Amino acid sequence: MTPRALIPRAALAGMVGLALLGLGAAPAGDPPVSERFISVAEAKALVDLKKAVRFVDVRVREQFDERHIQGASSLPLRELPQRLREISRQDFVLLY
Repeated sequence: MTPRALIPRAALAGMVGLALLGLGAAPAGDPPVSERFISVAEAKALVDLKKAVRFVDVRVREQFDERHIQGASSLPLRELPQRLREISRQDFVLLY
């Protein structure tokens, strides 16, 4: 694996962690949502096993337009609280 290929994976892991940290507490009355950190290797294993995973890119739109995971949707972190209803509670959602 080339050093260039490692950078996006490391960045993905870091962004997932930052995205989950930035969410804060859920508003009162919302049903609980399980959240946990997963490694890039775990995310890749889910994809390799053809598991249904919805990737949500929480970076700004310009960064999404430059490069993103194929099939990912863009939902900038600053917009997440207002657009939370767009994320299914039944799907396995991975924020990065």
